[in-house]
Amino acid sequence: MLEIKDLQFNYEKDQDLLRNISFTANHGDIIWLKGSNGSGKSTLLRIIAQLIDTEIEIYLDGKLIINREELLSNVIYIPSEPYLFDYLTGEENARFIQQLFNISHEDFNSFFFKMIEKFNMKTALKQLVQEYSLGMRHKLYWSAFFARKSSSIILLDEPFSSLDSDAQKNAMNILINKAKKGSLIIFVSHLPEICKQIATRCFLLENGKIKETEL
Repeated sequence: MLEIKDLQFNYEKDQDLLRNISFTANHGDIIWLKGSNGSGKSTLLRIIAQLIDTEIEIYLDGKLIINREELLSNVIYIPSEPYLFDYLTGEENARFIQQLFNISHEDFNSFFFKMIEKFNMKTALKQLVQEYSLGMRHKLYWSAFFARKSSSIILLDEPFSSLDSDAQKNAMNILINKAKKGSLIIFVSHLPEICKQIATRCFLLENGKIKETEL
């Protein structure tokens, strides 16, 4: 279970972007976080992922997280524009991710290359990432990051927008399978037809506050 308590955040001192944000999410939940542009959805994901430094009380399975590394070891975060090295090949970038998160060769190779085949990315692995489209970058990111078996919290910012329809189906299946295995998933998306197929809960972020709403 993930619990956030009384989060407040602003970029400007005179206006709170997020006000008294509190919510609880359970393992196995697939949560669609929706709201208008500029409502703070991406900011909230980045705060939970510890990419924005601010005071926040995060409880994981009832335990207050004090050590940032403890949370990071449990989190996969996929931004709207994946962080990759343009002058490395796709496979070199993937191997860097493997080493960065200490993913075993067995886990990495069994998942990564299977997904690369499903995403029709095999021939692109030897290309420099600077030649990749945004959709190709996302496919590489999904294939590499989801090889991590230890992730209990998965945060995604517009994960489907740049993917073609077949890749969207593959991505949806990854999330559904992860949730079945107990991962908590929170994602931001402006594609309601996809969101309603996979989400089990929906949170609306509006005027700095969050509330649960119907799908």
